[in-house]
Amino acid sequence: MKFSVSRSTLAGYLQSVLQVSPSKPALPILSNIMIEALEQKVKISATDLDISITATFECEVSKKGVVAAPARILYDIVRELPESEIKFELSGSKLEMKAPNGTYKIATVEVDDYPTLPAINLKKQIKLAGSELMNMISHTTFACSTDETRPALNGVLWQTKSDRMVMVATDGHRLSRYTVANTKLKGLHDDVIVPPQALNLLTKLMTDTSKEIGIIFGENDLAFNLGDITLTTRLIEGPYPNYDQVIPKQSTKTMRVNREELASAVRRVSILSSALTHQVRFSISGSKLKLSSANADIGGEATETLACDFQGDPIELGYKASYISDILNKVDSEETLFELDSPISAGVIYGADKNKEDYICLIMPLRLAE
Repeated sequence: MKFSVSRSTLAGYLQSVLQVSPSKPALPILSNIMIEALEQKVKISATDLDISITATFECEVSKKGVVAAPARILYDIVRELPESEIKFELSGSKLEMKAPNGTYKIATVEVDDYPTLPAINLKKQIKLAGSELMNMISHTTFACSTDETRPALNGVLWQTKSDRMVMVATDGHRLSRYTVANTKLKGLHDDVIVPPQALNLLTKLMTDTSKEIGIIFGENDLAFNLGDITLTTRLIEGPYPNYDQVIPKQSTKTMRVNREELASAVRRVSILSSALTHQVRFSISGSKLKLSSANADIGGEATETLACDFQGDPIELGYKASYISDILNKVDSEETLFELDSPISAGVIYGADKNKEDYICLIMPLRLAE
């Protein structure tokens, strides 16, 4: 194997694929990346067995070949080199890198021991608007569960059957649902449950959201084609709970409040909330929303009062501060609407100037501390 490539090009692609190269791998081989020199292009790949990333870029290839080499060491060397053309050559069991002022050699491993990467059929890809997919991901992944006893909730449900494409995430305490029009994937595939780690990685790799993303559905995996970079992830086995059943169909109380003012107040008041529950109390009546918290361990208390537009009988609720903050950070609207019913039922939150069907969040209240 023999090829040459600019330092900046290689460093950028190495940085991308290294995001799935585990620092403490279950299998030692996973700390390596696979390098394939093909016809005037090089392909580098890394995997943690669940998620794989492959980057392909054009360069001058003198001799084809394939090798597996230590990922971090290779990246650290390339990152520290001055900008120049780096020449790579496989010499026996070592990969040799020649820069203008130095030569570096690193031991390689048997490429046959490297895990087989998922096969991707680009002819089956369907292209979606990158901006739409990024919005769906950024508005849902935060609500995924981390409870390993309920694996389906550890992922994001992606529904593509109807003329509306839906992503849903919930951990049982909160729920986030984002919907967009669907003209490309309608009826082409069953519902899938996608690991949030893969979706969050995709948002990092997608540097230009104005471009389209190629989607390739496999039997047990899902691939995203960004052109020079491909990300593949295993899917989580279902079934996903019927989330529609938990979304309240009507409410007896509504509150409209400035989103940024509420978000800022929750952050401040939560500083003195209980270290155990992190609860912030919402006392809503007339045109006032009173936020309060107490921490008996340090003898601290906090209260703030905000103006709001509230319709219905007075109500008091307790919410986990971080859950409210996460939701308010995603509801991109000047004012936020809360649809409420009782201190023990789920509240619906969405942007006051947005279509409720496009994006809503649910949050379950906590039992109020006396």
